[in-house]
Amino acid sequence: MTSKGPFEFQWGNMRGPGINKEFPKFRGADVKIIISGSRQYELHSSVLKNASSRMEELLPDDDAARLNHKAIKKGITVKYRLDLAKNPLTDEDGIQVAYILTPVLLDEDGKASATNAVALDLENGRAVDPTFLAYNAVFGAFYQVPIDLGDFSKDPLTDILTNAMEIVKVAEYLDCIETITNAIEATLLATGQVLFTSISNLPLEWLTFAFRIRSRVLFREAMIHAVGQFNTDAVQKGLYSLNPAVGKMLDDKAAGLENAVKKSFQMLLSYYPTHLQRERTVGRADRDNIGRSSYGNDIMDWLALVVVRHFFAHQVADDQTHHATDMGKSVIDVIMAGGDAYLTRQQLAAWHNFFPMSPRADNVLETKIDELKHAVKQYFTAFTKNESQLNIVATPVNHLTCTRVEITEYPWESFAAAEEGSDGGSGGDGSDTELDEDMYN
Repeated sequence: MTSKGPFEFQWGNMRGPGINKEFPKFRGADVKIIISGSRQYELHSSVLKNASSRMEELLPDDDAARLNHKAIKKGITVKYRLDLAKNPLTDEDGIQVAYILTPVLLDEDGKASATNAVALDLENGRAVDPTFLAYNAVFGAFYQVPIDLGDFSKDPLTDILTNAMEIVKVAEYLDCIETITNAIEATLLATGQVLFTSISNLPLEWLTFAFRIRSRVLFREAMIHAVGQFNTDAVQKGLYSLNPAVGKMLDDKAAGLENAVKKSFQMLLSYYPTHLQRERTVGRADRDNIGRSSYGNDIMDWLALVVVRHFFAHQVADDQTHHATDMGKSVIDVIMAGGDAYLTRQQLAAWHNFFPMSPRADNVLETKIDELKHAVKQYFTAFTKNESQLNIVATPVNHLTCTRVEITEYPWESFAAAEEGSDGGSGGDGSDTELDEDMYN
């Protein structure tokens, strides 16, 4: 089915028939929808059809009741009726909506000849089926009624996400995701850092949710944190649950980040200060600085280089860099901190047990090491960028948040292009998801 846009959807400015404060029962409505005994709706077929292609199928013109004069005189305007019924295709994973709408034909008096509805019990304070609430939210969104996901001051965000997912299931069934995306986005984003903290803690769950509602803001945020945590057990065990297109994008992004970290450490371990280098010459050793005495003058620089490389070689050997669960963030953090964050005087004292030197030489060596610490920061500056909206100063995380998500990389954009016959819309050639290794440079 091809999804349609909402009925002249303008948040807070009702332009369809009726006024949103009349929801859920509008005067002059021609569609009655029965969700439960206490949740019945009288809505407009024009609004429903414009917002949902599923509603176009459920409300064909030929099925509209031909009301007689008597019914019209009584003020009856309802020509369609939809009852809630159990979805025979419901899956064990709960991906699909539990209840669907089924049409009930009305006679010329506006009366139903049969009913397919779920038991019409009144709720009377009982726990309401989340699917019922989801239908209420989606129908309300057709009329610009704000979506209620729960009490953000009391309810855990995981419960809020569960409520939102039920709404997504209904919207997917009705083929009107675009109608609820902005409303859900706005509601969630209103929680600010609470939302972004939750995404950083549960990136795969939010990645799936964002993909299903086609939310660029939430998808980008979740992808950034999922890439940073790619090497963790939680992400590795949950990869199977992702849509294949999302999983491929995550794999590619993570591989790009891992390669970038690896390349940076390779550059660090092969770094030589320019003042230690010599130009190749066939001249005289005493004149062209290529003799032993010339190199001997640089002995403290070379010793400093040995000490620094010794430290980082240990980090690589211990898999604390690109193979680590944090992709090397802990090591990158100490590199960028410099100073006493690593190779402190106490640590150097242990080195001096094997290579003792005078106090003056000790101070010179320490100065040379500090110079190297500052110089190698250049290879890791890009990894300190925070591309997410999480305030990592107030809420520190143990993973990198430097991944960029470009406007052309959202998987559903490829789907849309494929539907339109675009040559580049297959989404399977890697062109939309492949990560440029130089993006961190």
